[in-house]
Amino acid sequence: MSAGAEIRSPSTDEDRSNPVDPPPDARGGLRSRSFVCLVVTQALGSFNDNMFRWLAVPVGKHMLGGTAHAEVAALSWGIFWFTLPYLLLPTHAGWLADRFSKRSVIVWCKVAEIAVMLLGVGAILSGSATLLFIVLFLMGSQAALFSPAKFGSIPEMLRAEKLSAGNGLMAMVTVISSAAGTVAGLKLFVATEPDGTDRIWISAMALGSVALAGWLASLGIRPLLAARSDFPFPRDPIAQCWNQLVLLASNKPLMRTALGIAFFFTLATLTQANIKLYGASVLHLSERDIGPLMLALVIGVGVGSVLAGVWSGGKVELGIVPLGAFGIVVTSLGLFASGSIVDPAREFSVQHAYYLSLGWLVLLGASAGLFDVPLEAFLQHRSPREVRGTILAAANFVAFTGILSTSGLLYIMQHRLNLTAGETFLAIGLATIPIALYVVLLLPQATIRLITWLVSHTIYRLRIYGRENLPETGGALLVANHVTWLDAAFILISSSRPVRMLAYADYVRGWGVEWLTKTMGVIPVKASEGPKSLVRSLQAARECIQNGELVCIFAEGQITRTGQLLPFQRGLLKIVEGTGAPVIPVYLDGLWGSIFSFFRGRYFWKLPRKWPYPVGILFGR
Repeated sequence: MSAGAEIRSPSTDEDRSNPVDPPPDARGGLRSRSFVCLVVTQALGSFNDNMFRWLAVPVGKHMLGGTAHAEVAALSWGIFWFTLPYLLLPTHAGWLADRFSKRSVIVWCKVAEIAVMLLGVGAILSGSATLLFIVLFLMGSQAALFSPAKFGSIPEMLRAEKLSAGNGLMAMVTVISSAAGTVAGLKLFVATEPDGTDRIWISAMALGSVALAGWLASLGIRPLLAARSDFPFPRDPIAQCWNQLVLLASNKPLMRTALGIAFFFTLATLTQANIKLYGASVLHLSERDIGPLMLALVIGVGVGSVLAGVWSGGKVELGIVPLGAFGIVVTSLGLFASGSIVDPAREFSVQHAYYLSLGWLVLLGASAGLFDVPLEAFLQHRSPREVRGTILAAANFVAFTGILSTSGLLYIMQHRLNLTAGETFLAIGLATIPIALYVVLLLPQATIRLITWLVSHTIYRLRIYGRENLPETGGALLVANHVTWLDAAFILISSSRPVRMLAYADYVRGWGVEWLTKTMGVIPVKASEGPKSLVRSLQAARECIQNGELVCIFAEGQITRTGQLLPFQRGLLKIVEGTGAPVIPVYLDGLWGSIFSFFRGRYFWKLPRKWPYPVGILFGR
């Protein structure tokens, strides 16, 4: 996946005059008022959505007859009607997010939520399943219009180095509030049994007050500029939706990212619905005792989302995605195995399976957080501001096409294939295996970079300065000093984009190393083979820069033996001559004296002076 790819959309002179992303100093950190208010708004909205949905499921089950078949039908139809607006309204959602201030869209969507929740109370009182599903459709419509403005505003509020951490925090808060809303919805039904109408004022107060609090929180978001104030209203939404998808598909990295997010949401929806069935039919739990299973998943997603933000190291790190994918495989198979040991006649086996399942659900949630957060951050970060709402709406269309399919998948698994809830987890794990392998093949550099990051951070304490000087798109030449054998690894893990390193051919063509260096895109240099060989290497580096890639050269030509900077070789001038590409100076600080430097005339055979060893990397202008 090329991090340097750009979306090219039809533009006019007026489009080019539209405001661009705010300068970095106009954006804040995770504690900025706007971002805090957005997180609170999202948390309350997610809580309310799930509280109503999981109040509606048992109410709908009662309306449809109260049988086990009615419960599956209520789950399936609830997912269908809540998801359908994401497929019908992506054009209008993208138009709203780009045409108007995203802050205004967020505020008015929260006003709409108040009205929808009051209608929901009326639907429960009416006893009509049809009216209940209509309200679910309206609630999904409000959420569909809200989503592009919500996610599109994050990169306008946060500095680039805070984007992954911000998305991790947003994901953690969303999942926690979703699970809390699920538990609250089931509690509301218990308080208003048998059909949800007894003491209905409790539901009205809960739903209405949370919606009102969400609206008040949204008012704290600072004003945001409209991306395209001249964006015309979509008079042909079907054609416009197709154009949105074409625009998304025109950029392969963003399209693949959208497909990855779609897989995550499909998996999450199926898992959430299946946990309830798993607890009841496999672990033989009562309705009241299923809550801890949901809570375990939530805790896991929270941990995984935070870890994704931390492990991203202040950048968008796609190398975390394969780790999350393989984690989903292992944990889903673990849940199936835990359910297989249950013997209802032996209470010990039931308890053993219950505690094992709690552990696997925590790990499943953590894996899901690691999988999703980098993808969300990448999609937001790489989408051009003037069409960001459009791109995110198209990605929502792709994601919720997958979510909509879960209503059919759940029905087919339960009633056509007669799979148990445990076997459904087995199917989820097996289905994720090809996804995990594809991600590794697609992102070999990112995967290796993450492994390098994790290993290096157990030995070194790495601090990076001036990362904003690395261009987000386009070619550039990085010129660094050379102190240790690990310098290239430090530069690779400091950039969210792949970096092509120039290195001596003798070091990169050895047995067991050549595959790795080819995967990382290393450009071999063999000066001893004559001038023509050297020119070919420099020309290859030049072509990479012209193709929009980052290239790094250690201009001294060798590792320093004294700790002092050596004279630069003239080859770097040949690489950038006539390209117009920027040259980014990179200074590696503090590595002289580490075990991989030639400190005291010895390489490796010495003890580190500190643990973890402090290292600084400075990217200049």
